[in-house]
Amino acid sequence: MSLRLRLNLLVAALNMGFLATLTWLLVNEHRNSIQEEIEAAHRVTVQMLTNAAQASSVFGPAPLVMVNFLQGLGRVRANDIRLYSADGVLRYSSPPSTYKEGRRAPEWFEALMQSKAEATVIGLPGARIEVAPDASRAVLDAWDSIAAIFLLGLGFVALLHGALLLFLRRLLRPTEADARRLVATTQELAENREVMRLIEAGIEEERKRLARELHDELGQSVTAIRLIATSIARGSEAPGVVQGAGKVNEIAAGLYDSVHRIVRELRPAVLEQPDLAAALQDLAREWRVRHQDVELVLELEGDLGDLGEALTLAVFRSVQEALTNVLKHAAASRVRLSVTRGDGTLEARIEDDGHGAPTALAGSGHGLVGMRERVVTLGGSLDTGPAADGGFRVRIVLPLPGDSE
Repeated sequence: MSLRLRLNLLVAALNMGFLATLTWLLVNEHRNSIQEEIEAAHRVTVQMLTNAAQASSVFGPAPLVMVNFLQGLGRVRANDIRLYSADGVLRYSSPPSTYKEGRRAPEWFEALMQSKAEATVIGLPGARIEVAPDASRAVLDAWDSIAAIFLLGLGFVALLHGALLLFLRRLLRPTEADARRLVATTQELAENREVMRLIEAGIEEERKRLARELHDELGQSVTAIRLIATSIARGSEAPGVVQGAGKVNEIAAGLYDSVHRIVRELRPAVLEQPDLAAALQDLAREWRVRHQDVELVLELEGDLGDLGEALTLAVFRSVQEALTNVLKHAAASRVRLSVTRGDGTLEARIEDDGHGAPTALAGSGHGLVGMRERVVTLGGSLDTGPAADGGFRVRIVLPLPGDSE
């Protein structure tokens, strides 16, 4: 999976997670508001009708008096009122609401927002009144509000994602002019060993630039999102808001970890101050975490801390490529990596117990050929062949300019 695609997926996941969290917060807030509104309206309505029922017999037959009263009262907000005679005949039913007449929220949304209030029965001589809470209008209002905010948020997320994609495209893809200059330079100096050194230095410089841009731009943006989510959680007492802000913080933390891992792959921190031993130890730790089914034995001998940036990078990247080839082609269960500093030379060996020579590595630039070009650029040599105990062996020997040992 390409770096650009991985970043695109991470950004899309963060955006959609943020939008989903925001929508869920709105649903919870509206559901709680509807519950409180319906319960309050129901209590007031029941109290009013109870008082009216108790006084109705003073003015005549209770059922007739209450029917006249309810007809004059009309529709009571968020309640359906029905009056039944003693023999169960419906004598009165409140008229339907004219607010947003003919429209209802989707059934699944109504079920999600349904009020927990139950119908109340009020008894009176010769009849009974049933008062049933009706939250359909409040639910429809909530649906209209959430749908509008969701569509607006979806449009904003789409615009933000599009802007980030353009930024990543400009960041990760060289311009056509840069590409033409690179091709021209390569063609002119293809026979010169110096050009290989320049290309390797350019690749490392580009990796440093990409790592820096990802850390400074995307890393700071994710950190800002986490700070905002933390501030929201601390400033709110609503459990739904705190939970949603925590989820946003969790998603942003996952994105930050992924970006940090990509930055480490592009430019291990130990290479900022060339120390081959520290770089290989860090590489071994990462290997043991990510590839626990393949044992890696690391053996270092001699002072590997003052080799210079060019030599350190050449050995480190060659070892990286060799270990990657072991994973791709060797089907090994054990790898031995040894690096030894001797009298004027540095030797690195990578031996595995896999099924032998990886013939697929003969391709240009990505296998043994690319490793050999990198080593030869510094005046070294690369040998390959069967390991003593089976499997495959890669041996790198590089001179140490100015070594006094």
